[in-house]
Amino acid sequence: MSMTIKIEYSEHFRKVVGAKIDKIADEALKRVIVEADSICQREAPVKTGTLRRSIGTDHPSMGTVCLTCGVKYWYYNQYGTSKMDANPFVTRTAKQITGDNLVQKNINDMLVKEGIIR
Repeated sequence: MSMTIKIEYSEHFRKVVGAKIDKIADEALKRVIVEADSICQREAPVKTGTLRRSIGTDHPSMGTVCLTCGVKYWYYNQYGTSKMDANPFVTRTAKQITGDNLVQKNINDMLVKEGIIR
């Protein structure tokens, strides 16, 4: 399972904010993925709890944060099979992240924290 969030900002914004923007965006992205982890665990179907417990995060490098799932059958829950209806818990998670605009909220929080905006 993977979820990609791309953050883009204008060249003017980069000039105003300076080199801190990469650090700010990275920290904001980490926060979003932690929130996505929590949402995804809540949305995941529960039979034994193994699927929920296998959901986590990974941060291998600057600008890269991953929502992970340690069991392969997450795919069958998400998309269904001929014998089982889909339970699109990953799609619901993505909709909540974008619907609540968590990326923008976290970037704004980081800009306030850095004293760039009020």
